[in-house]
Amino acid sequence: MIRSMTGFGMCTKNEGKTQVRVEVKSVNHRFFDFSINGPIPMFSLEDQVRKMVHSVAKRGAITLFLAVDGAEERTQRVETNWSVVDQYIEAAKEIQRRSGTPSLDLGAVLQFPGIFSLHETDSHLTKDTELVILDTVREACAQLVTMREREGHALKGDLIEKTETIQQQVDDLAHFIPIIRQHYEQKLRETVNAFLNDHQMIDEDRLMNEIALYANRTAIDEELTRMKSHMHQFLGLLNDETVDAPIGRRLDFFIQEMNREINTIGSKGNHVEISQIVVSIKSDLEKLREQVQNVE
Repeated sequence: MIRSMTGFGMCTKNEGKTQVRVEVKSVNHRFFDFSINGPIPMFSLEDQVRKMVHSVAKRGAITLFLAVDGAEERTQRVETNWSVVDQYIEAAKEIQRRSGTPSLDLGAVLQFPGIFSLHETDSHLTKDTELVILDTVREACAQLVTMREREGHALKGDLIEKTETIQQQVDDLAHFIPIIRQHYEQKLRETVNAFLNDHQMIDEDRLMNEIALYANRTAIDEELTRMKSHMHQFLGLLNDETVDAPIGRRLDFFIQEMNREINTIGSKGNHVEISQIVVSIKSDLEKLREQVQNVE
């Protein structure tokens, strides 16, 4: 099934005093680009979460936000810098010896800077909390996939409609193949007649040879055949419900090839109507390309 690269999923689960909330969103990206925003202890699960997300989304810039409330938090520990304390004591003794003043009391010493330092201790999520996190991520990813598939269904309809419009215009181009030859033959006869001024008969063999050369030089049959083949494969890929792998890049490839063929047709088809149709097809192909950028 065709999927969009735009989507959002959210899930909240409670386990005892612990609440886990996961939000995952994705936007267009050429490759799979994953980032995670959550509490530090959660990063021990990052590899598992990445694999879980990648299993359901092969392309897109995906951001996952995780909040864990009520789980074990990081604690702080007070440490005493004994070397600094010893220096303060020695300094106090020297002050007392020189001045004869009473020694400093303990309360005064404790207020001196540098005596204490605060450190965070490592903490880890419990096994139960880890299981809840992974389960919540799994359900949020399922919602993400549902939205991407729903968006993809809408994209599919629009892509098919645009492709069918291009197909009609390509069929119109095919109708001009004999008209171009007839138009050139008529124009060439008029030009030659005007030049000869009815004093000499036209050499039909030479005239037909010139027309054949022109027809060969401006022939667009091969380009039209390839163009139709690309569109047929493009539509076939869109309608193939058995394709599980991402198809966005393959669709983009067919559009590139269609652009190549229509550019060649535009350079060969020396005719006003053909030029107008080519311009219209190129405009529709650009719209098609922009839409395909949203497909996974």
